[in-house]
Parts: sequence; structure tokens; C-alpha cells
Amino acid sequence: MEKKTIQVDKNIPKSILIGFILAFLTVFAVEHFSTFSYIPNLNIPTTDNNGKIILSGTYDPTTTRVGTLYQTTPFGTRINLPTNGMICSELLIEGSDFKSYSNKGLLFAKSVFNDYKFLLLFWLAYTLIILFFKRYRLKVLILTLPILGINCSKKQKPIGHCITHGNTSKIDSNTQVNKMLQKADITAIKH
Repeated sequence: MEKKTIQVDKNIPKSILIGFILAFLTVFAVEHFSTFSYIPNLNIPTTDNNGKIILSGTYDPTTTRVGTLYQTTPFGTRINLPTNGMICSELLIEGSDFKSYSNKGLLFAKSVFNDYKFLLLFWLAYTLIILFFKRYRLKVLILTLPILGINCSKKQKPIGHCITHGNTSKIDSNTQVNKMLQKADITAIKH
């Protein structure tokens, strides 16, 4: 019996890792559009006929504690966050511990894993795109180079000359000569 060895292409694990990093960064960036909402702890809940809690009354945000705190991600996931005895004003005032980016950044990072379905979806998409371009890079370049060459003039010039602007005084003098010739043709037709 012969021993069979399986060789894994070195690009595959590297592409999987790069795909995960890109997917994490994408979902993390999207999580920055999350909204935070809270329900104050009024200690006087009443219920309606269907058993839903009705909150009524006024409260002072500087003394009332937070009863429930939620984060709603752009993907639609609702995450219950711990209140840790916070007061409502801590959620509203800029510069508080809750509003600092170090706290919110941690919440955004944790919410990436709550939206794991989208993380996996982006991971798969990025990995396949990276593997495709690593595998077919040469073929894609071969197909695009002639297209770039067609845009250049018929003389064989480096691609860089297609991008640069030519001598504008030469172009202006050519257009002036063409206009003068057109005027001469018009006057010749009239006589």
C-alpha cells in the first residue's frame, strides 16, 4: 500500500485568517450604528388587560436608576445589557462612563459575536473573494491589460502616458487651425 499525503495550499489558511479579520472589522464598524435604549426603574409598574407593563409617571433622571438597558444592533439583534445600578442621567450626559468610547467599544465588540450569523456570512464571502483573486490573479491581469492598452493611442507607449495630459498649447493651436479651415470652407460655399 502506498501512503497518500494530502497537501494543503499555503494560501488557504492565510486567506481564511484574512477573511475573518476583514469580516470582524466590517461587522464591528456596522455595530457603531447600534442604538441604546433604557427603561427607568419607577417601582410602580401597572399592567393592562393583556399583561403588558404600563409605565406612567414622571421621573428625575438624576436620581432614578435604570431598570432595563438594551442595545439594538443594525442587524436587528436586541441585547440585554447589565445596568449595574446606573442612574438614567449617566446614559444621557456626554462624558459619562457609559458614553466613553472605551465602554461602548467593548459593547460593540461583544455585539459582533451576538450577530455571529452575519460575521460568518461576511467571513465566508471575504474568504471566497480572497481565494478567487489569489487563484485567478494572473488571468485577471491578462484580461485587463489589453483593455488598458486599447485606451492608449495606437503607438506603443507605456500605460503611464495614457494618464498624463499632453501639451495643451499644441492641442489649442491644432483646434484653432481646424476652426480657421472650417470658416474658410463655409465662405467658399457661399460664393
